[in-house]
Amino acid sequence: MTKIPKGLSDTDMLRDCKEHKSTRSLFDLADEFDDNNIQKRKRVTETKATYIDDELTTALNKELLKLKIDFYKKGIIEYQIKLKRDGDNIILYPQQKKHKN
Repeated sequence: MTKIPKGLSDTDMLRDCKEHKSTRSLFDLADEFDDNNIQKRKRVTETKATYIDDELTTALNKELLKLKIDFYKKGIIEYQIKLKRDGDNIILYPQQKKHKN
C-alpha cells in the first residue's frame, strides 16, 4: 500500500482518479422529459380531476383523516377502505384487515 502524501489540494488528490458513470446525469434525465412526454402526463392528470372537484376532495380527505385518527386511538392500525354502491348512493366503509397465521 502506498503512502498518502499530506498537504495536497483537492485537485491534486483527484488528478489520477477516473470518474465512472454509475448514475445518470441531469442532462440524461432531461432528455426523458421533453415536451411530448409532459403533454401526455398532463392529459392523464386532467382526466382524473374531472370526476371529483377540489371541495369534495378536501372534505373527503378530512373525514378520512378523522377516521384514521379514531381507529388509531382504538388500536386498529391495519384496515382498508371498501366501496359499495347502493342505488344512487356511494358508500365508503372501513374494514379491518385479516391477519394470516
